[in-house]
Amino acid sequence: MNVKDLVEKYHDDVVRVRRHLHKHPELSEKEYETCKYLCAELEKCGIPYEVTPSGRSIVATVKGDHPGRTICLRGDIDALPIEEATGLPFSSVNKGIMHACGHDAHGAMALGTAMVLNSMKDRLHGSAKIVFQEAEETMFGAQHVLDSGLLDGCDNSLMLHVVVDRDTGVFVTNYGVRCAKVGSCKIRIDGRAGHSSRPEQAVNPILIASKIIDAIGDITAYEIARDEYVVFSPTVITSGTKENIIPGSCYIEANARYFDDRYDEILSRRITEIATGIAGAMGGSAEVEFIPQGTPMVNDRESTDRAIDIIKRLYGEDKLVMTPPGLFGDDFAFIQKRFPGVVVNLGAAKDGEYTIGHNEHMMVDEACLDIGVEFLSTYMSEYLGAQ
Repeated sequence: MNVKDLVEKYHDDVVRVRRHLHKHPELSEKEYETCKYLCAELEKCGIPYEVTPSGRSIVATVKGDHPGRTICLRGDIDALPIEEATGLPFSSVNKGIMHACGHDAHGAMALGTAMVLNSMKDRLHGSAKIVFQEAEETMFGAQHVLDSGLLDGCDNSLMLHVVVDRDTGVFVTNYGVRCAKVGSCKIRIDGRAGHSSRPEQAVNPILIASKIIDAIGDITAYEIARDEYVVFSPTVITSGTKENIIPGSCYIEANARYFDDRYDEILSRRITEIATGIAGAMGGSAEVEFIPQGTPMVNDRESTDRAIDIIKRLYGEDKLVMTPPGLFGDDFAFIQKRFPGVVVNLGAAKDGEYTIGHNEHMMVDEACLDIGVEFLSTYMSEYLGAQ
């Protein structure tokens, strides 16, 4: 059977697995039941696997009947702390947790790809390692897998990520830098608590926080060249207990995205200068913690050429969109840094009903599953010399 026939053969299994994962999501570094479930599915197929020391990631291996190279595919499996509002019949049963980034689809596609390759291993020259990875959302999972040693010896790497702002079946990629580095920022502001009727006796940390956030926004607006692609997004602000109490402290969490490592120091320094300066001028104080995370993904030219050729051959040139680098981050970058490879995005928006990731209404068109499995299986089997 050829790849397309095998994709059709395993279609029902891939859909079933995707729906199970969607219904039973687990947060980053909590993926124990997800891991057990996927291990059981691999055992049904007779595909050997090893679990990482954390007990939350799996590396399955399909060994071809002929010697050759080794390629790895990464499928992430963690979910997000979001209360689902899709109304799907297989909506999350775990309160406050949802697969709102498509990782349920990634895990199912990875399993489907393993099943397809396992059915054609008599034609494979080398081995395929399929990674079901924990904790992509915290940027720690890939490093855990690499530290386990289970990917040692790989020669190439591959990842597919669904996107719900593109029509189903549209592929998106580019040469070179594909995604950004991430900076995690936390700011603690201390003021002086008091009664809301006597603000002159207090130092309101919420007012300080608002001015700090506004001023940090000016860094990206006025201190950085337009072509540098630096984004700073405040995402969490915590303070106060009651409307007539001026609180004594306030906490800000924010996320920065950028492509150049030099912004590790620039952003850390400027955010600290702004936060401490404003807080001090208003009678308070501030402490800043800026932690660079991850590393940019970089698409290897040879691997990207292969992916583009397959997309055009299987689906037509009109299904390929080449874009500039994006400001999203993904810890697949650590795998790609060790084993050069390519990441592609696959559209999964049904009938032009676009949503966004990390949103309680995020929906994935299941028609993308077969397309994803076919692309991944074709790329990996051709890399391993299957005719």
